Amino acid sequence: MKLFLNKFAGTLLPTTIVFLFVSLSSGKGTDIPTTKGRKAETLTVKVAVVVQDPVIPGTNKRLHEYFKTPGYTFQWHNPWELTAAYADTLQAISNDVIKYEIVEIYDDSIFFSKFKDSDELFSLNDVVKYLGEPGWKSFKERGTTFDYNAFIHYYGFGEMRDKGEINEVWVWTFPYAGMWESTYCGKGAFWLNSEPVENPSNELLLTIMGLNYEREISLALESYGHRFESVMRKVYGRWDYSQPYSRKNNWELYTTYDKVLPGHAHIGNIHFPPNGQQDYDVKNQLEVSTAADTWANYPNIENERRRKVNCSEWDCSHLGYMCWWFRHIPHYKGINPNDGKLNNWWHYVVDYNDAIKKQTVN
Repeated sequence: MKLFLNKFAGTLLPTTIVFLFVSLSSGKGTDIPTTKGRKAETLTVKVAVVVQDPVIPGTNKRLHEYFKTPGYTFQWHNPWELTAAYADTLQAISNDVIKYEIVEIYDDSIFFSKFKDSDELFSLNDVVKYLGEPGWKSFKERGTTFDYNAFIHYYGFGEMRDKGEINEVWVWTFPYAGMWESTYCGKGAFWLNSEPVENPSNELLLTIMGLNYEREISLALESYGHRFESVMRKVYGRWDYSQPYSRKNNWELYTTYDKVLPGHAHIGNIHFPPNGQQDYDVKNQLEVSTAADTWANYPNIENERRRKVNCSEWDCSHLGYMCWWFRHIPHYKGINPNDGKLNNWWHYVVDYNDAIKKQTVN
């Protein structure tokens, strides 16, 4: 069954949940000066959403309501609520320079996942069978992959992208669906935390986000963060922590954390906060010096403008750190005269080709 919905309204998400996401996005203790008059204009990004969460035959429950992760008792998340939360949170943490307009939602029971050793796509009965196996034995032993070309062709997303009807696609699906967190499809596509789709049908770049409703919203934001990292590495042509401070490009400065350059931390990367000592070290109480506040004055970066922070800065949570990290991304008008890049880095991530064009023209 395929249910086609137009002009999805974000009213499915309880107000209290939206408030939580937006309030966490501001960060704690950061004295960010006003950016009135400097902030870039809002870019509207059209997104089609595919929800692979059908009702299981013989039950009155969808996949996310019926199954649990082996060894755990937590309930999976409602992808309809996650969709609204994702759009609202991304707008808030971009400082309102991007706005996701959800133009289509497909509530579908067709899947484009398969085992790596098979050409046969999973049916709903297959998905139910393998999710019901103890320890997800078959998924783990055989591995899965996702047929992006079949997926794009089935929905006509390539044509929709070239006609300007959509800019990207979000897919909410089950664990082990075989999707990449983010991938590009189209002419000139490059690494987007995964290799681009081969033999694309569309000319314009189409971003496809593979999102897992087993996990909470912070993991969906992390996926977006890795997308950001891939694009900014391409924009600057390098992401090398071994470079001395005086030779770092602005992306390398932004992602610098104390462990790789003691005393010179800025924001950190998606896995390592400024005080991080290992992956996902978001609860570390270690205090380090950071120049995070100076990014509110971008492109004027002052390494000397520093203060001490630890995880209390982002509520010592993964969601808090994701929001804190994104809130510092440059989101201003104009072009940096020192490196020729747009002062609004979000523009590169939501419409890379248009951003490059504007960068070149100016």
